[in-house]
Amino acid sequence: MRSSLAVAGIIVTVGVCAWSLPATCVAQNAIAATSAPAAARAAAGFVPKAYVPKSRRDFTGLWENRGGIGWQQGVPPGKGQNAPLTSEYQKIFDKHQANAAMGKPTGDPTAACLPQGMPRIMTMTYPMEVMMNELQVNIFAEWNGQTRRIYTDGRPLPPDDEVDITYNGYSVGRWEGDVLVADTNGMRGDTNLESSGLPHSDAIRARERIWLADDNTLKDEITLTDPKAFTKPWTVTKTYHRAKPGAELIEYVCLENQRNPVNDKGEIGVILAPNKP
Repeated sequence: MRSSLAVAGIIVTVGVCAWSLPATCVAQNAIAATSAPAAARAAAGFVPKAYVPKSRRDFTGLWENRGGIGWQQGVPPGKGQNAPLTSEYQKIFDKHQANAAMGKPTGDPTAACLPQGMPRIMTMTYPMEVMMNELQVNIFAEWNGQTRRIYTDGRPLPPDDEVDITYNGYSVGRWEGDVLVADTNGMRGDTNLESSGLPHSDAIRARERIWLADDNTLKDEITLTDPKAFTKPWTVTKTYHRAKPGAELIEYVCLENQRNPVNDKGEIGVILAPNKP
C-alpha cells in the first residue's frame, strides 16, 4: 500500500521511497526488512540464524542498500549526479527537472506502478533477496515484486537484434575468480535511472562486477554504455549490507491504494487521502 505527502513541490511516498529523501528510504528499508512477526517467534523460542556464505562466490541472502536512492550512492537524485548525457538527452533531463520545480514532476514512470527496470532495479530502494545455483543467480526485489535472472550456465548473450526487449533485460554472467561479471542487453528505453527522470535510451548496455567484500557486504560495480544518451561509459558502485537474521521480503502491491495518478501529460499527481464514499 502507498501513501503520499506533498512537501515543497516534492512528492514523498511512504512505502515506496521513489520520491523520498535518502534518509527516509534508509528508515523504510529498515522497516521493510525487519517487520516480521517477532513477538510470535520470541514466544515460540525461535532464534533466527545468521547466514554464513559457503564461499566467496555465495551471494545468498537478504541485502539492503544503505546509500540512498540516487543512481550514484550518496548523491541525491538530480543534477548532482553529473551524468555524462548527450545534448539531446540533457534537454530531456532538464525538462524533467524544470517540471518538478514547478510542482508537476514528469520523470518517474514508477509513479504509475510500472516496473523500475534494469539498471535502476539495482538501486534497491527496498531490500533484495539473492538465491543462486550453478546455473543462474536469481535476484528478487521487494519493490514491485520484480525478479532478475543472471544466467551462469555458459549461454551467450543474445544478439541485440534478436533479444526480447523487457524491463530488466537479458543477463548472462561468468566468473572471474570470485567476481561475477554480468552483461545485460535488451533493456527498455522508456525507464530511467532514478526518480529525477535521469534518462537513458534503448541502446543502453550494462556490465556488472559483483563480489563479496566480506561476509556481510555485497558490492556491484555497474558500467553503463549508451551511444545515444551518454557521451562516455558511466561507472558507479552499489554497496549492500546483509539484513538482520530472520528478516524477510514483504509483499509489495503498488496498485493497492495507489495515490500518484499520472495524467495524459505525464504529470505525476498526489492524492493525500482516499476518496470517501
